[in-house]
Amino acid sequence: MSDGILLLFLREIFPEWSITRGADGVWRASGRVWVWASSVEGVLDALAMAEPDAGARVRSFFADA
Repeated sequence: MSDGILLLFLREIFPEWSITRGADGVWRASGRVWVWASSVEGVLDALAMAEPDAGARVRSFFADA
């Protein structure tokens, strides 16, 4: 899946977060805290720590799709 599609999904799943991928390839998310990572997996791990229901939200999003 392309980074652009993943970015759209993440913005839909976590609307209270500002999630971006910079030209430098770094993923950034800002909400209650700022997180950044060199991969989408890294930013997902950080969101999972910051949002207790992150896993359930992702599962629900794709189950409803």
